[in-house]
Amino acid sequence: MAANPLDTRILIVGSNSVYQKTLRQMLTHLGFRDIEEARDGTKAWEALGRISPQIVIAQWNMPEITGLALLKLIRGDATHCDTPVMLSTDTITKADVVKAGEAGVNAILIEPVSIENLETKIRIILEFEVSPTTKKAKSFMAKGDLYLKEGRFEQAIKEYEKVLDILESAEVYYNIGYIKTARGEYDEALAAFRKATQINQMFAKAYQAMAEVYIKMGNKEMAEKYLQMAGDIFLEREMHENAESVFNEILQLNPDTINVYNSLGILYRRQNRIEDAIKLYEKAIKIDPNDENVHFNLGRAYLELNDTRQAKRCFHMALNINPEFETARGMIMAIESAEKRVV
Repeated sequence: MAANPLDTRILIVGSNSVYQKTLRQMLTHLGFRDIEEARDGTKAWEALGRISPQIVIAQWNMPEITGLALLKLIRGDATHCDTPVMLSTDTITKADVVKAGEAGVNAILIEPVSIENLETKIRIILEFEVSPTTKKAKSFMAKGDLYLKEGRFEQAIKEYEKVLDILESAEVYYNIGYIKTARGEYDEALAAFRKATQINQMFAKAYQAMAEVYIKMGNKEMAEKYLQMAGDIFLEREMHENAESVFNEILQLNPDTINVYNSLGILYRRQNRIEDAIKLYEKAIKIDPNDENVHFNLGRAYLELNDTRQAKRCFHMALNINPEFETARGMIMAIESAEKRVV
């Protein structure tokens, strides 16, 4: 993202506590730390003057002051009229979209909100809305996106190039890469996706798109590398469905790659699919029996099943492979200490 997430203050507005909690968790995974909450439109209006958020995310349906009404209040205020506002709702009509657009909404989120969609919307806001000098680029971006949807690639690229004359945008480079891929211009596509990842090193979709280009070029080794990078980012951000899809794609390319079994095992442990995780770790060990990290992760999986005997065996294996693996040594000591207390 163009702006540093750690420096961005976000105000979440909603009467639903589950909505607020879920949104806060997603924003935290995306790297945001300065997050405030307001239970309704009235409190949000008070908070706006007190904390001056860089972004407001409000539910459309709220008592007294709705999200749309709050948006109109913000747009009518001389101090905060330029504050980016996102509205979220579980249902929306074309008429509602028009109303929100006329009121000056920056983005609409459909509930349940996915972290991937949230990230994309915020990334575009940070690149095009937060800095006053980039407002002009927004209209070029909108035109480019429209042409892209219509399949008018040449016109889309011209609009995107106008954006790049004003600012460096990961999203724009990603879209250009998409067009170049569709045209079979693979070297240029890779160059565009690389630019996107240089601007935003956590842009998982761009790494995934690079992998798809390498697959088309017949370079499975590079495809696997970038799929692994995309999967690791999805995993770190707890975008589990995306991560699992990417890791399974790696397995289709190369069933003997050890990293993906380990990564999928970590994913399944997080989902409490412990037995599935164990099967994957065991497959990884068959491929490479000398990877201490896989033995260690297998031990942790057994520990979550309260099978301390198997867990200790795995930790010993990890320690035998790497005698300096102090974390494995610590796990063995903790198990033995617990066993002594039981006795």
